[in-house]
Amino acid sequence: MCLSTANIYSQTESKYIREGNSFYKDLQFDKAEVEYQKAVNEVPSSYDASFNLGSSLYKQGKFDKAKEVFANLAKSQTETSKLAECYYNCGNSDLELSGAAAQQSKRDEAIKFAQQAVQDYKNSLKYDCYNHKTKYNYLYAKHLLEALNNDKNWQDQQQQNQQQQNQNKDQNNQGNGDQDQDKDGIPDSVEKGNGAQPKDTDGDGIPDYKDQDSDNDGISDKQEAGDNPKNPKDTDGDGIPDYQDTDSDNDGIPDSDEYRQGNQISRDDAELILNAINKADAETLQKVKEENSKSKIKHDKQW
Repeated sequence: MCLSTANIYSQTESKYIREGNSFYKDLQFDKAEVEYQKAVNEVPSSYDASFNLGSSLYKQGKFDKAKEVFANLAKSQTETSKLAECYYNCGNSDLELSGAAAQQSKRDEAIKFAQQAVQDYKNSLKYDCYNHKTKYNYLYAKHLLEALNNDKNWQDQQQQNQQQQNQNKDQNNQGNGDQDQDKDGIPDSVEKGNGAQPKDTDGDGIPDYKDQDSDNDGISDKQEAGDNPKNPKDTDGDGIPDYQDTDSDNDGIPDSDEYRQGNQISRDDAELILNAINKADAETLQKVKEENSKSKIKHDKQW
């Protein structure tokens, strides 16, 4: 009887996960969250249900809740690959929270989250020390933390943020009644285009004025719009604004490949970071070994 009951729960959990996956694929992350939460309620120990729940929260910009899910999930795991995944996504969430705090001129809070992101990536590297994405993000988080601690850089960022706020305020005070249903800063009238039907850049069935990532490149329209969302940024000057252009700088590399945790860096900077990764690999490995020897979590990772 116990085995039969467990099987029923497993089937119900799988059903909710499948439904959640379907919504997730259609970019309906709020509905996916509901289904994944049902799966978690059925089987609280389900790694897939909790991990997907965290991912759906992250996609909605609920980074604090996503971090909580991934952090709690890590506490119950023993497999090194799953621990690495959980801490990696904790780091991603903390990076987003740091960026959001910086945009709101909350320097101390931005620094706190950046510090947490660095630690998250270090924890992830304990269990997968050869993962280049994690090492890249770890170095990027350290770079961000240094920038936040640099007074001049912070003052420049403060000034940019204030200019952005003033522009948004001016736009909101125009009283033209123009809506922004997806809250990306770009007026609906701009995103709809001039055609008879509202523009749907990525063809996902969600028109751009309701889609927070119109070109589905993993970078939100709000980020790609630039300093003046009413006149969205067009980096390569091809007449297609960045939020609708999957290769906004026309360098042959999709924006999705160049994007790292809500921030874009130049190709030169990326090469420098990657070179630093290769040079520091041995040192990083030694530090990971030392930290791992102090860890309370026991595992059989072969270094």
